[in-house]
Amino acid sequence: MAKKIQCTICKHYGNKTPEGEELEKTQVYDETGTPVPIRLCRSHSVELFKMGQKKFLLHHYRILVELIDSDEPKFISILEYTCKKFPDSIS
Repeated sequence: MAKKIQCTICKHYGNKTPEGEELEKTQVYDETGTPVPIRLCRSHSVELFKMGQKKFLLHHYRILVELIDSDEPKFISILEYTCKKFPDSIS
């Protein structure tokens, strides 16, 4: 059985991406400026656009706290780096 592609944020919160919703392929950037591709549902894509990468990642810091396993280690690395760099900005 093929693995269903899900929104990176929804997946890490343990939520299923709504059935039939198209995912947008977007990028976040690590500390050296290297793009890391991720897939986001429409809601999280709009949230990333409105907030910007730093605020978006800090807003979702709970992923790190509750993380058990991930198949997206580069995304988790960027999230962890951003949270450590700006701990006072976590909402």
